[in-house]
Amino acid sequence: MLRFYMPLVFFVAFVGWVLYRLLVKKDLKQNLNNLYAGLSFVGIWLVIYYFVIK
Repeated sequence: MLRFYMPLVFFVAFVGWVLYRLLVKKDLKQNLNNLYAGLSFVGIWLVIYYFVIK
């Protein structure tokens, strides 16, 4: 059961990282590769969950 909630925890952590880099450090443009990798990770998990729940 916990394995269904872990991607949500990772997504919340990713959003926290993006907001931290955007609002506090103000260097998100220097970390675009990490942002794109994180968005790819989230996208893949969304596709996997779509097929698992369907």
